[in-house]
Amino acid sequence: MKYTKNALLLVTLFIGSTMSPPAAAQDGVHPYLTEKFSLDLGVFFPERRVTMSIDGPVIAAGEDIDFETAFGHKRSDDVFSLNFGWRFGEKWQLGGQYFASSGENSKVLQEDVEWNDITFGQGTGIAAGQEFDLLRVFFARKFRSSDNQEFGLGLGIHWLELGAWIEGNAVINGVPAGFRRESVSAQAPLPNIGAWYTYSFSSKWALRARLDWFSAEVGDYDGTLINAAVGLNYQMFEHAGFGLSYNLFDLDVNVNKNGWHGNVNTTYEGLFAHVSFYW
Repeated sequence: MKYTKNALLLVTLFIGSTMSPPAAAQDGVHPYLTEKFSLDLGVFFPERRVTMSIDGPVIAAGEDIDFETAFGHKRSDDVFSLNFGWRFGEKWQLGGQYFASSGENSKVLQEDVEWNDITFGQGTGIAAGQEFDLLRVFFARKFRSSDNQEFGLGLGIHWLELGAWIEGNAVINGVPAGFRRESVSAQAPLPNIGAWYTYSFSSKWALRARLDWFSAEVGDYDGTLINAAVGLNYQMFEHAGFGLSYNLFDLDVNVNKNGWHGNVNTTYEGLFAHVSFYW
């Protein structure tokens, strides 16, 4: 898997954030470390990169198609996203995350595109789209804490739904085949290990960092997943505040299931601006 410079920077920030910062005067502790529940609601502004391939009966290895480049999809996006946290017992936490993204566009092809042994030829007007949904659940135990910071490790699962489609006048084995719509879709529960760190500078300010990682073969899927974030939160009112974080989600898997043998490489990387509630 090829990591971007920003991915490496984010992982470095995560590791650095788990090191205790210099002691500072404290006038309280941020609610992220004291309240039972927390909820972040806001907008994720990622740069999106989606590359997929499908291997047909004749094509042993399908061509990777960059949907943003080939079909003129927007690379930037703005999608609703949420994070949820539940602290229970003395040392346990349950976390959740959700966001969904989609894109579609119509275009006259500048070159041939092969998809599942079907050719959409140069000069043909086609429409293409892709969809992505992520639901993350993370169960963790606190292993290190003080009044103003905590660090924990845990296990999680990412439920992913992804798909793509192309439609237009097609050619099969050199023979015009009329209008065709070809689509693929997959749903995948991918487990992961992870860690989180929270540091409260005061009752108003808190730093949070987390990192989820998966690299294995699970059922019909084989590949790597990274889901990470680093951000700050400001408590404006007793039970509400706002925050800004830098989020990265990167998925690179081979798919081997009925209806789709191929590869998907999807990256969402950018800022998440949100309002927060703690109670």
